[in-house]
Amino acid sequence: MRNNIYEKVTNLILAKLAAGVIPWRKSWIALAPKNFLSKNTYQGINFLLLSLSDNPSQYFITFKQCKDKGGHILKGSTGSPVLFWKIIENKTNGEEFPLIRYSTVFNLAQTSLFEEIEEEAGELQTAQELFKSLSHIPEVKHNVSRAFYSPALDYISLPPLSQFDTEAEYYSALFHEIIHSTGHSSKLNRFNPAGFTHDEKYSFEELVAELGSAFLCSMCGIDNTIDNSAAYIQGWSKKLKSDDKMILRASTKAKNAVNYLLNNSAVKSEAA
Repeated sequence: MRNNIYEKVTNLILAKLAAGVIPWRKSWIALAPKNFLSKNTYQGINFLLLSLSDNPSQYFITFKQCKDKGGHILKGSTGSPVLFWKIIENKTNGEEFPLIRYSTVFNLAQTSLFEEIEEEAGELQTAQELFKSLSHIPEVKHNVSRAFYSPALDYISLPPLSQFDTEAEYYSALFHEIIHSTGHSSKLNRFNPAGFTHDEKYSFEELVAELGSAFLCSMCGIDNTIDNSAAYIQGWSKKLKSDDKMILRASTKAKNAVNYLLNNSAVKSEAA
């Protein structure tokens, strides 16, 4: 059962990659997906899954929730999977794995409730406001050539805003490096500074940073689309095909990094 869920989620991502789209580097919906009843924002892999296709509404609802509200799902509608899990550690070998269950949600536009209930207008922060609200940010320096995070010295460096084509591109790059900074051994401890460039671990950390940046970009309506080169797409396809748990693990780490920056929850060390 668990392997089927891994396969199902990974295949959704691989289908987008096969179509030439990097799902976490697309034009994200301006308003983050939320549950219609609780108004809670979906996080982690659920944010990614519900953002894979364009929807008229930012709100999602289960079949039962819709029925309880006196509505019904429109004929021919296809729902989207959402996952609920917690990370379990195997005390024998130290390996982490998600304990998962999943259900199906429908976009509010796929229900009879859509025209009857006026949706709430979401309020987006500006990228600058969001940046200033984040905690645990290291020093940000500027250079003339590239964006990077230095785990050895715990600082971020990137070209100044004036060198980017748009303000959105600047903050997209900045958020990416900020997510990297949360992995420092003094913070969420995803990596040791000395091992940050190890190919396999660095590839996983890059995915965490890309997903975390996408989550932050969605909070201020940033389109973080990049040039989706064939080599880049093929590279991620190969990695995900060889490890069907990778996207779920990375989404969990990215969600924890964002919550850490927002001071939404206390997160324990994530080192494997």
